[in-house]
Amino acid sequence: MTDSWNEHADGWDDNAAVQLYASRAFASLDARIDFGKAGWKSRRVLDFGCGTGLLAEKIAPHVHEVVAIDTSEQMVAVLQGKGIRNVTAVHGDILDNDFAADERRYSDFDLICASSVCSFLPDYQNAVTALARLLRPAGHFVQWDWLASDGDGFGLSEVQIRDALGRAQLHNIQVEPAFEIEADGQTLPVLVGFGTL
Repeated sequence: MTDSWNEHADGWDDNAAVQLYASRAFASLDARIDFGKAGWKSRRVLDFGCGTGLLAEKIAPHVHEVVAIDTSEQMVAVLQGKGIRNVTAVHGDILDNDFAADERRYSDFDLICASSVCSFLPDYQNAVTALARLLRPAGHFVQWDWLASDGDGFGLSEVQIRDALGRAQLHNIQVEPAFEIEADGQTLPVLVGFGTL
């Protein structure tokens, strides 16, 4: 799977639908947590499955640090090339035990974002549970994923997201339609799942 994402890295930021997805995800995030509130300038964010960092770019001006991590080496290379001062782009899998050695660097996040990544994970439930452990008390987890269609096996349902966030011991869970993307003559709905530790 990583190799296929590597193949898309060079032109990823030129895709209008990809740019629109990142813009709408950021708008829905800001509506929930309000980056204009006092305190966000001192906070840390994990962008899990960051791709080329389109969402990280939008979050970075509002926080102290964004750790952006992805298993696609080429996607991370594109993000590193942008030279965003407070974004640390990391190639790897934060769910791998190798990251536990640097516990402070890869934990204590005030916000973890996962934009269009969770439905691609081989073990969604365990991933969300592991990510929730990386949050500070009262930290937020938010994900955006395609709404599952009947029979095609792609995406996640509202019930799947709500269940996963609940089993991860998150509270104040909200799962609802976030926005839609038009692509290839189809209207593709996107869900947002939100929870607080």
